[in-house]
Amino acid sequence: MNSETTRREFLATTAGAGLGLAMGPYFNLKAVLAEEIANGRLLHRIDCTQELPPEKYFANGDVKVVEGPAGRYREAQGVPLSRFGYRFPIEHVGRPHVAVIRYPDDKQRFMCIMDGTCYDLTTGVFTGWAQPLSGAMLELRQVFWPRWQDCSIVLTTWSEGEPAAAASIEIHELADLPPLSVPGDPGDGSRRELGIQYEDPCGIGGAEGAMNHREWIDRVVQYARHSGQNLLVYPLAWYAGPQFPSQREPSDGLNIVVARDRKQYSVWTTHPADWYATLLERFGKEGLQFQGSLTLMRLGNLLKNMDIDLEAIRGGADTYNNMLWNNRVQSSTNDWTPFYNALNFKRLTEENKDKKPLEPWGTLSRNVYGEVANPGGGGPMGGPMFNPLHPTVQEAILGFVEEIGRRYGKYPAFQGISFNMFASAMPWFGSIRFGYDDYSVALFEKETGTAVPVDAKAPDRFSQRYEFLTKNHRADWVAWRCRKIRELFGRIHQALAAARPDLRVTVTLWDETVVPHLKPAGYPSSLLRVYREAGIDVDLYRNEPGLEVDRGIGNSRDRGGGESLTKGVNAPLEASTTFRDFDFLDQEFFDAFRQHDRPGAFIFNCWVEAWGRHIWFRPEDGDPNLPALAVMDGKPAEGIFRINSEYPKDGFWWDSQLRITPSFPAGVHFLEPYAHALAEFDACRITRGGLFLDKAHGEELRQFARAYRALPRLKFAAVGASTDPVVLRALAYDGRRYFYAVNRDYYPVKVDVAFSARPKGAEDLATGERLDLPQRWSVVLGPYELRSLAVAPETEIVGFKATPPEDVVRGLRAETEQALAAFGKVRAAGKSLPGMDELEKRIRAALADGKPAWLRRALASYIVRKAKRKD
Repeated sequence: MNSETTRREFLATTAGAGLGLAMGPYFNLKAVLAEEIANGRLLHRIDCTQELPPEKYFANGDVKVVEGPAGRYREAQGVPLSRFGYRFPIEHVGRPHVAVIRYPDDKQRFMCIMDGTCYDLTTGVFTGWAQPLSGAMLELRQVFWPRWQDCSIVLTTWSEGEPAAAASIEIHELADLPPLSVPGDPGDGSRRELGIQYEDPCGIGGAEGAMNHREWIDRVVQYARHSGQNLLVYPLAWYAGPQFPSQREPSDGLNIVVARDRKQYSVWTTHPADWYATLLERFGKEGLQFQGSLTLMRLGNLLKNMDIDLEAIRGGADTYNNMLWNNRVQSSTNDWTPFYNALNFKRLTEENKDKKPLEPWGTLSRNVYGEVANPGGGGPMGGPMFNPLHPTVQEAILGFVEEIGRRYGKYPAFQGISFNMFASAMPWFGSIRFGYDDYSVALFEKETGTAVPVDAKAPDRFSQRYEFLTKNHRADWVAWRCRKIRELFGRIHQALAAARPDLRVTVTLWDETVVPHLKPAGYPSSLLRVYREAGIDVDLYRNEPGLEVDRGIGNSRDRGGGESLTKGVNAPLEASTTFRDFDFLDQEFFDAFRQHDRPGAFIFNCWVEAWGRHIWFRPEDGDPNLPALAVMDGKPAEGIFRINSEYPKDGFWWDSQLRITPSFPAGVHFLEPYAHALAEFDACRITRGGLFLDKAHGEELRQFARAYRALPRLKFAAVGASTDPVVLRALAYDGRRYFYAVNRDYYPVKVDVAFSARPKGAEDLATGERLDLPQRWSVVLGPYELRSLAVAPETEIVGFKATPPEDVVRGLRAETEQALAAFGKVRAAGKSLPGMDELEKRIRAALADGKPAWLRRALASYIVRKAKRKD
């Protein structure tokens, strides 16, 4: 492809390969799995435009075969939960298979893909809105290990006006999922990490064709090595505390299991086996790494001993629970998490002696240890129950971390821990409205010399302190709290590293649970400020090796989350743009984060949930699945419920149903957040995940992995002043000069690189291929493509130029003129939009400076869309 190729020509010629990626010697999506498919067997090819009998096909809603811009296909109604599906047999349960789904990228869509009962085949796709449509058929290739021979695949419309559609489906049985060779990674820990992350640990028995941890570990290892990912971040502690047999804190283990006959179960214990030891031993043999995540909201001993007697606290009693701006005590996290404690399940069992089906969330008489919601205790995603500065809370956290280090530090695969900083996470305040207790304010006065003139015995002293501090000393109060939280994380790192000096602590700044606290009436303020008021100042985390920060990226939550839910094309703008605006336009955050030595990124695979009438009930007497379910990792389970989600009959062949689906951008746009994290802040570690293993994007990951994992895990320096649409960075290291170029956007970009002399010892790090490069080298980067190379250290890069397609630039200029005209009309009408003036300055500067990638995101932002609607 030459540099004159236009965006339209590029999309037209490459759309059949999932929008292409056919730009480099290893960037060919269709070829990656082609060999595995060729070595396997085609079991079924379903032409979705043909009619099939009811034993093979069902539909709910007005499902039709239509002729669209991308061709002929079957399309569900643009109404939530309208769906159609197919039934097909396979021969070998547990062997890897792949479903190849061809779908049209010709209008705004949000479709859920699943088998209807478990997570094995589950994935999701959204098209349009913030990503340009190709007008072509795209392919999605979902790897799965079937748990039964009688299989199904279902495509469901999630939201209004965004219909599910498919042209064809192929089912192949694969001979194997061979591991990816990554020649640029010597496996000694010196290179960047690419990995899988789980938020939820309780669904492994309903995913990957697994019914237990042993099977699940086998599948995760196989797919991680196949897709080129070498790090797993998985919960060691979840909502109620440790998931391993802790000697300090009450533990539990929860698992949703889907049996071979499609029946669903919830299985639990308060005495989990240490299956993590098995995982770590296996990872050590496979060359994989593990980091334990802590969604630390509760520790059982803190719950047991907490004092939430508000009258006693007002009278002077000490409490380590947070005291709030409204004179309340935080007696719960005030979110969805209190239910997920095995002790609550025990209580449900006791209260269900009559064996009637129950809806678990609304049935439990009270939560364990008396945890109860309180007014004003956080925003939509709650707030932390315990005060992170109180000595009792800190001792509990540090002791728990120390135990983890002692238990798992002996395993070479164990890399450390990460804290998921939900709004209700324990190691921070979560909001400026938390932390007005007697202990914390007295400590602030002592350490800063600032007097807080509030009667120490006044029953409403907490709200008085809030009023005084936030109005008179807000900056000092926020800065002091941030320093104290930084001190706490420093002590946490020391406690962990006592077991092994190289163990790391990662602070993962989730946006998914923090952004909903905000009301974006206009241009959003930086998350940097939001996190500071919650207790974390990113600037304080630059200088301690082994204490690192990951930036959460979760803009798919704009589709199907929060207020948008199933609204689709009718969703309010505020609910459809907020996360993406923070992800791409928050320059204040990026400028600060770029100063870190080893910044990381976590890409959250948000999911949507439909529950129908969700019920739990006692298993039938003589249920043949019970003997296997009664054992969890070699130890007796303490309880088993049957579970199900009931829906009106619509032709689906089984009663057992589960409709929970992550959503992914279509085609090559899956790689957008990877390219963004690397381009914007030189991410040294990237993980992605959520509810279960994403197995639909192996081709994209393999190609990115080979280039990314070849890069040293050190900060590179930018070459030249231009970083848009391509960033080029270099590093002299270990007797070579490494450099990479990454395309931020979805169109091809011609890149011209000038060296100080003809390069010697040039190598393509992704392939290990030796290159003969001229002194002036030109290459075309495909959509979101990363190229990693090395040359002799004496060879310097003296300049580079990136040239996007001219029609892309023309199109952006035209869109910019429309946006600026809309701003002018808003002003002429005597109206205003918060942040509009500032955004206009940035848009004009980006146009003048030639920053097309940033411009595309800005022109799809809330403010621009809102101005056009006012126009």
